[in-house]
Amino acid sequence: MTIQPTVGQLTSVLDGRLLTGPAGSARAIDVRATELGPVVSDSRAIEAGQVFWALRGPRHEGSDFAADAFQRGAVGVVASRPVEVPPGRWALVVDNTMAALRCWAEQCRAEFNGVVIGVTGSVGKTTTRQMIHAILGSRWRGSASPRNFNNHIGVPLSMSNIRSDHAYSVLELGASHPGEIARLSELCQPKIGVITQVGDAHLGEFGSRRTIAQSKAELLAALPEDGHAILGDDAWLRQVVHRPAASVSWVGEAEHCDLTATAVQAHGGQLSFEIDGRHFSVPVWGRHHLRSALAAIGVGRLLGFSLEEMAGVLKDFRPVSMRCEVREIRGATVINDAYNANPTAMRAALELLRDMETTGRRVVVLGDMGELGDEAARLHWELGKQVVAIGQADLLITCGEFARHVVAGARAAGLPQARAIPCDKLEHTLPHLGQAILPGDAVLVKGSRMMGMERLVAAMEQYPTRRSA
Repeated sequence: MTIQPTVGQLTSVLDGRLLTGPAGSARAIDVRATELGPVVSDSRAIEAGQVFWALRGPRHEGSDFAADAFQRGAVGVVASRPVEVPPGRWALVVDNTMAALRCWAEQCRAEFNGVVIGVTGSVGKTTTRQMIHAILGSRWRGSASPRNFNNHIGVPLSMSNIRSDHAYSVLELGASHPGEIARLSELCQPKIGVITQVGDAHLGEFGSRRTIAQSKAELLAALPEDGHAILGDDAWLRQVVHRPAASVSWVGEAEHCDLTATAVQAHGGQLSFEIDGRHFSVPVWGRHHLRSALAAIGVGRLLGFSLEEMAGVLKDFRPVSMRCEVREIRGATVINDAYNANPTAMRAALELLRDMETTGRRVVVLGDMGELGDEAARLHWELGKQVVAIGQADLLITCGEFARHVVAGARAAGLPQARAIPCDKLEHTLPHLGQAILPGDAVLVKGSRMMGMERLVAAMEQYPTRRSA
């Protein structure tokens, strides 16, 4: 049975002022003994029994949404000012809700004796974290970051839901500039560190792949001497990893790796491979998921799981929504990879489109890649070339600030002008989508989170099915 902290413990640690509902509805002593529910910072996502942590954002004050959170079922609120509390509920007033969140995360970590696994990398963090959680959760009780909670807000939010009797916690660590991984690692104090791959994500802030690799390697510097690092076989990582205090295991397809996959195949939504003669079959689309699977298996093996046991878990793995999520819409096969994008992830998605069997055309629908700095125009132009050379696209529809750069690259690679369509805004793509996608087509939809490309997938579902020409 999970041991939950109480409202009284939260009040004591944060030195806050506890407010309760109207007199006669709940006594303070009863509220203090109440177990603390899961912590959420978005009032719109509140479910019954949860605690709303009212953070201040660039355009809003979280405390203004306390009433909405209570109405949605929150049992309590942590706010920066006094708020009206309904009967039977509570509110804790603190000076600074962000500082209080970090303080509470530190307290949760201090009382935790299980193993913390930190996961970072330019691509594959979320899938890797989910696979590790699936393996470890098959035997033990533990926690993992919800969604992509991997920044200075998301990590302490994830840590706030660690319980003292958990055996593990898998935390996703992201970075948009040097030093961020180091600060997050200092907060969560991982014993096992996983780095999936070095790519071009946030290139505008980092400046080069070497700097990105060095930033990811900050995780290794935070590991204790009795800790362990699981690293994807990446040339950039090998250049920056120099005798860390913790032991290191490399995972990949090369013979020099400590954990090597052989007989790798990706076909029809199944990734299959072998490790030391043990067959694995994982229900994911795309060969690029191999790094995530190997990293998860590396962690599991380190913690005493057998290859047979892990193969049994991963055969039932369910990928995260909007990450290479394949579905049929209007008779077309749609790859909904709309959650995020960077040059490395774009290439992997185009390889998946290329390898997908189809009786129709290959259609690529792209949005901008964000945070590429001075390299943005060039990288979008190169993306356009890859749409043709790698994705073998018959039709390209792209939207955003750099849409014309993508189209220029595609036309330079030989895609006819009429089949490369630039749109300034996402909604401008809708008329083209409605007339372009036919039964039998394979369609890739991908772009950075800021683009909200999943809206196009939802719009596709509303169009009537057309017959192919």
